Amino acid sequence: MPPSTDPFYAGLGQAVRIGTELLGALIVGGGLGWLADTYLFASGPWGMVAGLVLGAIAGVRNAYRTAQRWKG
Repeated sequence: MPPSTDPFYAGLGQAVRIGTELLGALIVGGGLGWLADTYLFASGPWGMVAGLVLGAIAGVRNAYRTAQRWKG
């Protein structure tokens, strides 16, 4: 399907993409932290906390880069 020429739907598509990237980064970071806690270090919740923080940083960075490239 070709990209929409309607600015509302183009902006809505970008917002959904950015939201999905943020959520995905949080899920991956939290999951990797949980795996590190469970199977590698047995360090309690600290691996998951660190993974969530790193995932949030990566998600915000990706969202910022995506927003900078978009020519709305």
